[in-house]
Amino acid sequence: MSDRVSFTIGDDAVGEVVLTRPDKLNAMDQALFDGLHDAAAAARDAIADGTVRAVLLRAEGRAFSAGLDVSLFGQQASGEMPADEWIAALQQAFTGLEDLEVPVVAAVQGVAYGGGCQLALAAHLRVAAADAELALLEVNWALIPDLGGLTRLPRLIGISRAADMAMTGRKVDARTALDWGLVDRVVDEGGDVRAVAHALAAQLAAGPTVAIGAVPALLRRSATTERDAMLAAERAHQQHCLSSPDFVEAATAAMQGRSPRFTGRRGG
Repeated sequence: MSDRVSFTIGDDAVGEVVLTRPDKLNAMDQALFDGLHDAAAAARDAIADGTVRAVLLRAEGRAFSAGLDVSLFGQQASGEMPADEWIAALQQAFTGLEDLEVPVVAAVQGVAYGGGCQLALAAHLRVAAADAELALLEVNWALIPDLGGLTRLPRLIGISRAADMAMTGRKVDARTALDWGLVDRVVDEGGDVRAVAHALAAQLAAGPTVAIGAVPALLRRSATTERDAMLAAERAHQQHCLSSPDFVEAATAAMQGRSPRFTGRRGG
């Protein structure tokens, strides 16, 4: 795995994907994108064998990510059209995390600009520090947000606000981001955003992750899928949930008057 990203698994079944380039504010060069690919692959393997039931996406240092490293822009400074496959591979580094079949929680501190903001958007839930600031700054480089920003952002905050951020490079503070639905929780000043986000991930990991993990993908489909097809998708996922050991455990625990102990295993 690249030295720009690490992946570890805790005793609480939370896998941590960590950006480890704090001296550069976790700016995203090719090695960091490669590291995200590797981390997503490692997470998928750990999910498959049951050792990971939620993922925490975080970054070392005072910033989540300042965005793309200038070295990536420099590669394209000739003005020639880049290969579609290259951009698609960069996009997949984020999509690979979004598509994980367990909850993905991002802890965002300091700046999350450009690609950093778009990476945070690929998480299923976002916890922001009081000093967090999110922005799409691609317009300053005569570019568009092409790493999923124009796909994910309007689903969270609406087309008008997404247009404002993408067209003007507007910087959004943590409280405004919470009001808009751009983040889901804000940690009070002086609080530990990583600890709060980890606790949320651990709470989700202890839950019925067959059910919880299906929710983000279904919600993404709902924006573009007609009603009857969406209802069919809900039925299909519900069949998996109803045949899972976690549903049996939930029903049994309710009848016995105790708290359920979920395992996150799928049914046969």
